[in-house]
Amino acid sequence: MSAYKEHTQKVEGKDKLFFYADGSDNLFNNGFKFSITHVPSGKMIEFKAFITAFNDTYAQDWNSEQVFGRADPLYNFKQTTRRISFGFKMPAASEGEAYANLAKAQQLAQFMYPNYTDVGGAKVLSQGPLLRLKIMNLAQSTEKAAANSETNATVLYNSYGAGGEGILGFFSDVTFNYNLENSDHGAFHYLDGDGESKNDGTILPKLIEVSVGGFNPIHEGPLGWDANNNFGKLSTGDQKDTSLFPYGAQGDPNIKGPEGVGAQAPSEGLEAARKKYKEDRAAASAREKARLEREKAEAAIANAEARYGGMFGNARLKRDARKISKGKYSESKTDYIQSAMIGVSEVGDEKQIDIIKNRYSDENPNFDFVDDYY
Repeated sequence: MSAYKEHTQKVEGKDKLFFYADGSDNLFNNGFKFSITHVPSGKMIEFKAFITAFNDTYAQDWNSEQVFGRADPLYNFKQTTRRISFGFKMPAASEGEAYANLAKAQQLAQFMYPNYTDVGGAKVLSQGPLLRLKIMNLAQSTEKAAANSETNATVLYNSYGAGGEGILGFFSDVTFNYNLENSDHGAFHYLDGDGESKNDGTILPKLIEVSVGGFNPIHEGPLGWDANNNFGKLSTGDQKDTSLFPYGAQGDPNIKGPEGVGAQAPSEGLEAARKKYKEDRAAASAREKARLEREKAEAAIANAEARYGGMFGNARLKRDARKISKGKYSESKTDYIQSAMIGVSEVGDEKQIDIIKNRYSDENPNFDFVDDYY
């Protein structure tokens, strides 16, 4: 690398130029690299792919509701989040490349700060430091039209690549390790073109290690399944198709051949497999719904027995009905009382709450739970 200074060596007391080639430069020029783009300014840094770690984490967040008399809580889904953490090295094969690496580290540090604008002589925050991260084919935008599902698997494989742009998001933290204490690396002593140091105390690290604790993607297309079990396009109005999320690979998820490699199956067999897959999913969904309803009913019956099963159960039920009608209970206790009311009779659903509240209202004070209800 001779962008900053020529490569020379002493031969018979004179500096002779020599050509130096770094094999990693050839890999870089053939796409084995990754880039970080600062969205507000449009500036981009490209790094050689000396990647030491890459972790792509998907986390689900669920709300839980504990029901009295039930061992396990009831769960409601909230969201799925994604977080990418990775690390890489910037080795320097020459003094010039060490200087270039230091400049890249400096610019990456600057990418962590926001944009400001001048409003009436005051500096006002105008834009956050959003970035686009592209790590070959493993971190790239995949909002593209998917190939036809009947396309031969070989064609899909041969068309696979890293042609997408970077993923939009932001870094939680970036750490630089300059390895100055490591005797195997250390630093170059900065020298000018004459081979004499005019800036004493200036060094250029030979190896800079970078650790990104978390890249938080902001996905720009729909993520989820539609009613027809298709991923990535939830409505006809969606402008972007994310069916190839997250890595851009495409294949049939239902037909597998030897060693798990997708096999080309006859169209009749393919359609039959897809039909059975959808039927199985529908049946599993119905079973899960029935299981949840059964567990909810069992919990309601247990709550009813616990609250209204004693000698004064009728009086407690009447008091609960009046207090709920007037909003006297807290939200959590209201949920518990309503569950117990549902479990009082064979009605077994939310209609039971209205039945009890109406019959125990002040307009019907003579209603007796035991004689009139059963």
